[in-house]
Amino acid sequence: MKKKILIMRHAKSSWSDEKLRDFDRPLNSRGEKDAPKMGRYLKEMGIIPDQIFSSPAERAKLTTLAVAKELGMDSVAIRWDEELYFGNPMAYLNAIRSADQDSSVVMTVGHNPMSAEIMSALSLQSFTHQVPTAALACFEADVENWKDIKQSGCKLLWIVSPKDI
Repeated sequence: MKKKILIMRHAKSSWSDEKLRDFDRPLNSRGEKDAPKMGRYLKEMGIIPDQIFSSPAERAKLTTLAVAKELGMDSVAIRWDEELYFGNPMAYLNAIRSADQDSSVVMTVGHNPMSAEIMSALSLQSFTHQVPTAALACFEADVENWKDIKQSGCKLLWIVSPKDI
C-alpha cells in the first residue's frame, strides 16, 4: 500500500520584534499569504493529510493552522511536537513513524535545516540547498506500516514553493 508523506517548511516569519525569542516569532505578511496558498494547492491536488505533525513554534503553528483551514481539517488531526523545533531530523522521521495506522497521508511542518535534511534522508536526493519558506515536498513510500518508513526508502513525487504556483 502506498503512503504519502508531505514535508513542509513553515511560511516566512517576521523579524520585526527583536524582543521576541525565536520560538515566538509570527509570520510576516508574505507568510500570511503563502501558508493558505499552499493549503489551497494541496486541496487542488486532492491530497489531504490524515494527520499533521507540527512544530509548536509560532511561525510553524500559524502555517499549520492556515493550511488545515484551507483543507477543512479538524484541529484534532494536528499533533504539536516540540521535537520538531528542538530536536534533529530524526524527530521528523519518528513523528512520521508514529502516525496512526489508518492514515494514508501524513504531513510535517517544521524548520530548516531539519526539513531539508529529512527530505534528503527520505529520498537520497540532496536538498541541502536552501528549501524556501512554505516549500512543500511530497514523497511516496510503498509500506504497509508507518513504522516501516526507512531513510532512503521513499520516492520524491514533487516539491513546490509558493513562487512556483
